[in-house]
Amino acid sequence: MSNTNRRRWASIVLFSAFTAGAVMSQPAQPKIRRVTFYTVKADRVGDFLAATKEYAEAAKKAGSDRYLSIWSSISGNREFAQVRYYQNFAEFDQRLDPKTKDIAGQLTSISARIMATVESSRTVISTIDAETSLPIQSGQPQAYARVLQTWVRPGQIDNYRALIKAEMLPAAKKAGMKLYSRSRVRMGGSTNEFNSVTGFDKWAELDGEGPIVKAIGGQAAYEKFLAKLNPMITRTEVQVYRFMKDQSYLPPGS
Repeated sequence: MSNTNRRRWASIVLFSAFTAGAVMSQPAQPKIRRVTFYTVKADRVGDFLAATKEYAEAAKKAGSDRYLSIWSSISGNREFAQVRYYQNFAEFDQRLDPKTKDIAGQLTSISARIMATVESSRTVISTIDAETSLPIQSGQPQAYARVLQTWVRPGQIDNYRALIKAEMLPAAKKAGMKLYSRSRVRMGGSTNEFNSVTGFDKWAELDGEGPIVKAIGGQAAYEKFLAKLNPMITRTEVQVYRFMKDQSYLPPGS
């Protein structure tokens, strides 16, 4: 597979890929996601947004195939997340992008300006759990991503994945979810942490029963599912992120 096909999924997002739209020609599904979270100095947010937009525009002009998406937190800590996807860990060794060699100095300067606005950062590397996820679609990401973080009890990983595969994945398919992606943290956090990502376009979509709850058979059926799930986990957290189009560099046609 070419670098273009391997990298094109970097535009699909957080804690997993956030996309919508029909798949015309589907490349291999991404296997690894790297998310870098940035806490930006309160008085430098404008500078951060301007510099990340400039970086995306420069990469696009150069024809780089190393795509990325930027997301801003709506809940939890105030932070921004940069998302990239890979087919294998060997791609992490490809530090230099030959397509941007003529603007390497410009990109280095922009990167330095970005980091000057950053108070702190952290990186989480996860692997996509294809058996408990819907295929990631290419195209424009949805406006928001809802990220459910779940910490599974030691010794319950297999049981947890089997339950999700048997009950939640079919419900997501039945509901016609544009995005339903699950991944497991490998570096930068607990390896017992799984992240489930779904997308939505309007906050009104969160009113009433969600599409998966409806598809699984309503609130009563969902409570029965939770009764099976809860003994397997220690805690969960939910965060919401908003897609930053101007700061992202997406594949052509997205």
